[in-house]
Amino acid sequence: MLLVPETLLAYQDEMKVALEEGRYEDAAKVAPNLSAGRIARILRESPKGSAEPCLLAMDPARAGRVLGQLPPDYAAQVLIDMEDGVAAKLFKTIPPDHAADILEDMDQREVDILLAESDEEYRRAVTELKNYKHGTAGSVMIPHYVAIERTKSVGETMEALLAAPPQVERASYVYIVDADRKVLGVISVKDLMRFDPKENVEKVMTPNVVAVHVDDEAMQAARLIRLRRFTMLPVLNATDQIVGVVTFDDAMDIFAEDVAEQFSHYGAASSEESFFTPPRAAVKMRLPWMAANVFLNLGAVAVITGFEDTIATVAILAAFLPMITDMGGNVGIQSLSVAIRSIALGEVRLRDYTKAIRKEVAIGLFNGLALGLLFALIAYIWQGNAWIGALAGVALGINVLIAGVVGGTMPFLIKRIGKDPAMMTGPVLTTITDITGVFIYLGLCTIFLSNLLGNG
Repeated sequence: MLLVPETLLAYQDEMKVALEEGRYEDAAKVAPNLSAGRIARILRESPKGSAEPCLLAMDPARAGRVLGQLPPDYAAQVLIDMEDGVAAKLFKTIPPDHAADILEDMDQREVDILLAESDEEYRRAVTELKNYKHGTAGSVMIPHYVAIERTKSVGETMEALLAAPPQVERASYVYIVDADRKVLGVISVKDLMRFDPKENVEKVMTPNVVAVHVDDEAMQAARLIRLRRFTMLPVLNATDQIVGVVTFDDAMDIFAEDVAEQFSHYGAASSEESFFTPPRAAVKMRLPWMAANVFLNLGAVAVITGFEDTIATVAILAAFLPMITDMGGNVGIQSLSVAIRSIALGEVRLRDYTKAIRKEVAIGLFNGLALGLLFALIAYIWQGNAWIGALAGVALGINVLIAGVVGGTMPFLIKRIGKDPAMMTGPVLTTITDITGVFIYLGLCTIFLSNLLGNG
């Protein structure tokens, strides 16, 4: 059957309606026509309590894949709400890498119950993945891959691929190992089919293998997959034995998670908070950051207080302050986003700091001039005062230049000292642009106060 977008949307709507009406068996019948990720999104948007009966009505293998696509805290709660025996039966169908993430949101008693019903191999795989530090290649790898000893022939390797379990049926590479399971080379399945079945696999392999270790950053593995155009990357332990692989899908998940985390940091939020975080816990995560921002913003308040006399003399000056500070913040966030994205994707390195400065100065000069002239014209037309328009435009232009340079270069400096650029630059950037915008604007107005009054 050809599943075009219109057909997929029809199945999606059919499943949504069935869940809203409590027809879980009907919803489960539609499930085979949709991907696990799409089903997971539907369940998250469905009425509370509908996920459990729908999953139980599905084929266990598919239900496990769907659970693995749900946010770990959501999936954990679904399993906790089930009867122990039912939850354990469903849990062992979840891919090990996703299962390890789900267990992080459970207490030890619940973990023991779920693992007790699993077979030894699955339990060992999940436990090992769970023990790796979050954010490492070991924590995101999957233990399913194809490795063949160096003494085997091409034909024997093909037979091993055909006999491989379903978890590795989509493997695109075969890793050649020695007796100690240390990787000697790699060959793609596509290339493997071109050689004589009697040929020794070691003679046709590629000896140079790009790999990461279990303690390396997961983002490093994702970048390698993206830059090298790999479909998977081997992960080695401390003795250089292959213990798993990071797939292309894993890399995309890592990038998606990183983007979501960056966005949460921009607003001084916690990356640990999700849509399903209870309000009380969310308040505990958000309030400290908001309180800290109050003290940061006192800097701008102090600057404004220092120019009380100027504002009192020409009150209309205060009307332009929000525009000047907001434009600086917006421009700074643009530069900040590009810089952090480039650093995260490995497009630039810390030594490119001077290039970032030159680029942002060039952009800031042009944007500052254009936006300053535009704002000066608007202010003049609005107030009929050429001096107010000129000073407001100059202040806006200078603040745009400063904001762009600060936003585009600060992530490099913070990264160099080993801190998270996204976490620290957002609140600091807005504070800097507020203070500089207010100081430049009101400072200029104070210097040229007599001109303002003379033309008023």
